[in-house]
Amino acid sequence: MLSLLAGQLWRPVAIGLLIAAALGYRALLVHQRDTARATAAHLSASLTAAEASNAALQGAIATQNSAVAQLRTQLKQSMAAAVAREQAAAAAGATAMHAAARGAQAFERARIAAGCVAAIRWGNAQGVELGRW
Repeated sequence: MLSLLAGQLWRPVAIGLLIAAALGYRALLVHQRDTARATAAHLSASLTAAEASNAALQGAIATQNSAVAQLRTQLKQSMAAAVAREQAAAAAGATAMHAAARGAQAFERARIAAGCVAAIRWGNAQGVELGRW
């Protein structure tokens, strides 16, 4: 009798097991779908935050590049001014050297009469020029 009962009930039991397996598989798939959707939403939010951060970084880079360009311009202007000051100072120094050399040559060629009194008179006459040295 047990075999007769088992022979007649195996089909409904098998169908029940198939339905239970299908429902279990469906539950697993729904869970995986929900997890994937949550992960996708989280990744979308992370992408949005990363894009905003990237835009802010690009703005900061543009600001820094502008500041660097401004500093380069100021540096070029300062260098040009320094070169001009150097050239002006060199020209003034050369002029002063030539004037001093001419004055020294004039003193070298000057005729001083013999004797101390004549040398003192000559020195007194040249005192202003000698005082500039």
